[in-house]
Amino acid sequence: MQISEFRFLRCGNLCAPVSGAVISFANVSMSEQLNDVQLNAWLRCFPTSLRLSQADLKQPLALLIPRLLLAFTDQARLQPASARRLHQRDTSLQIWLPVDDHLAAQAAAVLITHMVEAWQLGKPPDATTARLWASLSSRFWNQTHAHLARAAQQLGIPFHLVDQGQQPLLQLGQGCQLRLFRETLTDRTPLFAQAAANKEALHLLLLHRGVPLPAQEVVTSLEQALAAAERIGWPVVLKPATGGKGRGVWVGLSSPEALRQAWQSQDLDSSPRQLVQPTLPGSDHRLLVMEGQLLATAQRQPASLCSDGLRPLRQQIAALNADPERGVAYERLMNQVPVDGRLNLLLAEQGLSLDTTPAAGTPVLLSRAANISQGGTAIDCSEQVHPDNRRLAEDIAQLIGADALGLDFISQDIGVSWREGGTWLLEANLSPGLRPHLVANPQSDLCQRIVRRWLGASPQGRIPTALITGSVGKTTTSRMLAHVLGSTGLRVGLSSSTGMELDGEEIASGDVAGGGAALHLLMDRRVEALVAEIARGGLLKSGLGLERADVGAVLNVLDNHVGMEGIRSRDDLAHIKAVVAQAADRLLVLNADDPLVLAMAQNRDPASVALVGEAPGCAAWQAHRKAGHLAVSYCSDPDGRITLHWHHEELLETYLRDIPASDLGAIGTIAPAAAFTAALACGRNRATQPDPGWVARFRLPTGPQQRSV
Repeated sequence: MQISEFRFLRCGNLCAPVSGAVISFANVSMSEQLNDVQLNAWLRCFPTSLRLSQADLKQPLALLIPRLLLAFTDQARLQPASARRLHQRDTSLQIWLPVDDHLAAQAAAVLITHMVEAWQLGKPPDATTARLWASLSSRFWNQTHAHLARAAQQLGIPFHLVDQGQQPLLQLGQGCQLRLFRETLTDRTPLFAQAAANKEALHLLLLHRGVPLPAQEVVTSLEQALAAAERIGWPVVLKPATGGKGRGVWVGLSSPEALRQAWQSQDLDSSPRQLVQPTLPGSDHRLLVMEGQLLATAQRQPASLCSDGLRPLRQQIAALNADPERGVAYERLMNQVPVDGRLNLLLAEQGLSLDTTPAAGTPVLLSRAANISQGGTAIDCSEQVHPDNRRLAEDIAQLIGADALGLDFISQDIGVSWREGGTWLLEANLSPGLRPHLVANPQSDLCQRIVRRWLGASPQGRIPTALITGSVGKTTTSRMLAHVLGSTGLRVGLSSSTGMELDGEEIASGDVAGGGAALHLLMDRRVEALVAEIARGGLLKSGLGLERADVGAVLNVLDNHVGMEGIRSRDDLAHIKAVVAQAADRLLVLNADDPLVLAMAQNRDPASVALVGEAPGCAAWQAHRKAGHLAVSYCSDPDGRITLHWHHEELLETYLRDIPASDLGAIGTIAPAAAFTAALACGRNRATQPDPGWVARFRLPTGPQQRSV
């Protein structure tokens, strides 16, 4: 089995409104059914929680391959979705796979072909399997990014994952309204605040600021650690001076032998400096402070179980880890409990082992560290926080200078003021994970509150966007609209068949009439408005790239591409260009004289449609105008007029000869372009009537740019 074709289509495409891949396989034994026992053994080699049933595994290859692709890319997709077969012939299979990342889709397809070949040859997983899995899993959504992106989606805020290799950034908003984040580390985090990532530096910063801190000593050798423990008093905590996620944290070390074993397990090459602290009484609390305000508090609880009295602990822990809400690394909200040497030591302290079957009802502690990443859970206690403790958390964030901070407190009662004792700050996390709060309260609107707070004065994070498609005239219309928007003082990004521009200056050459170029401009902080020409080829090869735009226009559907790339008729072309029509949010501008284009107005509110027609206007255009909706007429004669009608009034009018690009009316094709431009410009703000001075904005620049339109 081989991959014969791979195309990744961004959101807004012929297959679905979401992003995904069209994957074609050749030489597929359609009816072959793989041995499900062998298949189960293969799947167990992947360190992940695949959502596959036994019934899925007993399907013939033609049905199994889409299920496997969907399961392997589950963590590379924000929303649940279904894969489907697009075409199936004797030995060829074409599949639509909804997925947010093209490299994840590609890696999953390669992994599937590798697996099928190995199964058919009776080979076990090997080093190639591990390498292919690593390539796929590296493209999974980060949990924090995923939850913030879903929140943005619910709020109607555009988002995009900016590929930065192993450390992608989440972009919320567009152009000049965009913000960038690495998990909860924001693009406005001061350099000084980054010292908070160093626990040793943090302790020194807050030592004389009235913050309740535990005793602490920095050590670089086992001998120093043992001496520090004697001075501080047993039991103690050992942890790296830098780092997070509970890695390398040993809690409740009550003897020199326990400290010695913990020290020997530490990665001293990456963290040579270690901290020794007392083990404090109380529960672990995570307080999340965003831009100076405490937003949520969760009490983190170490992993534990209550014995069923029937099975050895090994099996009970396996059943706990089988919870579909638990995963490995950061693929789920909760993590599986690690079964390692640390667990064996902890069980031994309780007089147990993995092979022990404790009596029914016996509580068994599985970790001392109250971290979600170590298999722990959490409960929400945001409403119980004492006002003094709230003020303390917000003061610490101000002292550090961080706009996003996760504070770890040990407190015997978070509802009692820290001034009465029993509460200490352990550490601060500059890029705090959200999992403790989401585990504690899955129904919380925390992520939406964070996104709203981050975007501030621009709650939608959007800039004016226009998409223009058609068989002819789209480049002229796009350039004219960009000029009109630019004349209002906006910095306009333009992508068209003549290149990519900002403020009329070329920043990329060549034909970029597609969604990919539009996405690049929306990732540019300088861009205040976007005009994108969308060609048939770009839609077919890579999709639209935008879930929605303020305005969209379909100029016409002609025969000039019929017979190319499987397009058999104008109806096929209209189906392709309708993708732009579906993305138009505020206003859709259509050619009333083209029946295929006019049909795209079906199922839309007529008030959100503008019709453009050649004077005196067809029946549909006349009916639309009489109903008070936006209608624009034009005449291509040198003395012809472009007229805009809205709310039963003739609001705007200009003669073709007065538009410089028409060469005193000699270039009649400027007339429909100007008419579409007028309608699109009105759609920028439907709540306001057009500016009577709009005519002056068609005065295009002279020179080569004028000739190009």
